[in-house]
Amino acid sequence: MHRSLSWLLLTLCLLVLAGPLAASAADAAPRRPRVGLVLGGGGARGIAHVGVLKMLQELRVPVDCVAGTSMGSIIGGLYAAGMTPEEMTETVQRIDWPAAFTDGPPRADLPFRTKQEQRVLLTNNGVGIKDGQVQLPQGLLQGQNLLLLLQELSLPAAKIRDFDQLRVPYRAVATDLATGAPVVLKSGDLAMAMRASMSIPSALVPVELDGKLLVDGGVSDNIPVDVVREFCRPDVIIAVDVGAPLAPASELNSLLSITGQLTTILTVRNAQQQIKTLGRRDILITPDLRDLSSLAFARSREAVTIGYAAAEGKRGELSRLSVSPAAYQAHLAGRPELPENHQPVIGFIRIKNTTRLSDQVIEKQLHVKPGEPLDPEELNRNLNIIFGMGDFQQVTYSLVEEDGKTGLVVEATQQHIGANTLNFGLFLGANMKGDSLFNLSVAYTMSQLNSLGGEWRNFVQIGGNTKLETDFYQPLDAAQEYFINPYLSYQRYNLDLFNDSNEDNASFRVYRANIGVEVGRNLEHWGRLSLGLRYGSGKNDLRFGQISTNANTINEGSFDDGGYSIRWAADTLDNLNFPTSGYYANLVFYDSLTTLGASNNFSTLSLNAAKPYTWGKQTLIPRVVLSGRLSGDLGVQDLFQLGGFLNLSGYQVGQISGQYAALGELIYMYRLDNASAAFTIPLYAGGSLEVGGAWNDLDDITFDSLIPAGSLFLGADTPLGPLYLAGGLAKGDASLYLMLGRLF
Repeated sequence: MHRSLSWLLLTLCLLVLAGPLAASAADAAPRRPRVGLVLGGGGARGIAHVGVLKMLQELRVPVDCVAGTSMGSIIGGLYAAGMTPEEMTETVQRIDWPAAFTDGPPRADLPFRTKQEQRVLLTNNGVGIKDGQVQLPQGLLQGQNLLLLLQELSLPAAKIRDFDQLRVPYRAVATDLATGAPVVLKSGDLAMAMRASMSIPSALVPVELDGKLLVDGGVSDNIPVDVVREFCRPDVIIAVDVGAPLAPASELNSLLSITGQLTTILTVRNAQQQIKTLGRRDILITPDLRDLSSLAFARSREAVTIGYAAAEGKRGELSRLSVSPAAYQAHLAGRPELPENHQPVIGFIRIKNTTRLSDQVIEKQLHVKPGEPLDPEELNRNLNIIFGMGDFQQVTYSLVEEDGKTGLVVEATQQHIGANTLNFGLFLGANMKGDSLFNLSVAYTMSQLNSLGGEWRNFVQIGGNTKLETDFYQPLDAAQEYFINPYLSYQRYNLDLFNDSNEDNASFRVYRANIGVEVGRNLEHWGRLSLGLRYGSGKNDLRFGQISTNANTINEGSFDDGGYSIRWAADTLDNLNFPTSGYYANLVFYDSLTTLGASNNFSTLSLNAAKPYTWGKQTLIPRVVLSGRLSGDLGVQDLFQLGGFLNLSGYQVGQISGQYAALGELIYMYRLDNASAAFTIPLYAGGSLEVGGAWNDLDDITFDSLIPAGSLFLGADTPLGPLYLAGGLAKGDASLYLMLGRLF
């Protein structure tokens, strides 16, 4: 009995202790390790991160936090904003990367005034004049399109300002340009943080945030292991290194390659320092990207595959971090929820504007009305159109929540170099006879002179042909549909007349000055209809030769101008210098009237039109020029001229002229470089077949009088403007051309 009682007491004690012991055992069960993900920078090589993320998802490896630099910050930021690896794979392949690394809208969406200026200002980019000082751009690109792309892709997280509240806690790393120290971005606008982290020095302008000028984080911390360790306290770090290796000495044979090597040295050095801090439990993944350069965005699919294979090679180590399907789903379900509506209804619009343009002008171009759902693609297009209107550093947006309404805040900032710019151009031509023509051009443009966007341009051309021009362009409404454009101009140029044997008959020096005004309406962005009035005077000095007796309309001495013009123009070309799509047409009727001060009555009609057709890297451009009098007789100063590259190549500019002129040609271009690459200078080889002529009378226009011509050329669409090296051949004449500037 005593023994039985003892056993009973012992059993009761064990039962009493069983609960606490079981609870203690449960508490002591090993928890899963906390995982931090580090994504390094490397340009297009960084797209390999997507493949790593795919493998982590397949292995059910929970990621508790992520930090990235440059392209790693973009992939990490999109992942933190809720984009799945599958969605990222599709996204990086559909993105038009060359367009992402350009500024502003496609040329077809530029204001017609800007397209017109491109034909005059000669160069693509200018230098600024601010407070009497020359201001150079901080980078080749403002990064406008890249920022808008990032905003569109991260739209679900647009209202989140604390990066710890994203689906995955996130940090982006940039570099303080003033100190060289890394800057960890943990709050603010997600798209802007990613853009700041990828501010490639010299290529993209720095981003100003919180009083700091930020450039690419790769300069200071390309693999931010320390950042993840500090803000996340992970048990295990997975670091992905996609940095480019140093180039061998044999490849360091240019200024560009040497500059790139210096940047790579900084990146490699700080990356190696971070890698050395990894512990025994940490995992380093280094995709074998071989010859895939940091600019090879066209090889996105390949980069994803390489990243996946690299993570596959670490399957054994990664598998130790894998959890059960139920636990992985629970992990995903525990992440903060983000809005699924990518088209929120806009309750109000607010403009933050540091330019001289009125808020109304900017808002007119938005085409967003309160109460309507937001269309991100259309918004991006309209913001780019606004960017193309003037000298903006950037035009971007953010979404805010106030009083239960979603607000669209549009921010337009003045360009760093200011609103006043200098542009330059150069033309040089020579023929086999020893004749040459040289013109240097400078344009000074003062933009945003008033709230509607008034612009004052002064143009000077010196050399064989002299031109001075000043004009003031003033929009008349906030939508910038209607305008008035007064101008003053002075020209001095040579005009050579040829006989039927294509020999010099006479040479004039023409002097003329004009004052005029043009009023009209812009037809959205594709065209313009305008009415012009002109008055002026001048003289024709006969330098040598004799005026032929059958050229009784040609006048020597002074003359007066006076008349009106009606112009219809359309321009949707994607590129002025080397177009591959769109069209161009310019139709002008001019009526010279003695009642308006002209020396004689006459009327003319002119047409210039071109339409490119492209397949692959090849483009064919049919072009036609038709000009002639409808009534009366033209003076020497009003004769239609041909000559020059692609205008009867082989002849010099203006070498042939008449009261009628015609040109038909086929221009062929082949693109030599990779059209899908970012940060590239397009290179072309091509040629032309041309036929045309100039005549004084309709009876002179015969098939036998047509002049055949042709050209061969190499061209480059450089940041300074189009550069051509060409040779032309026409009946009896040959010319070589070296040109920096526009053609036609």
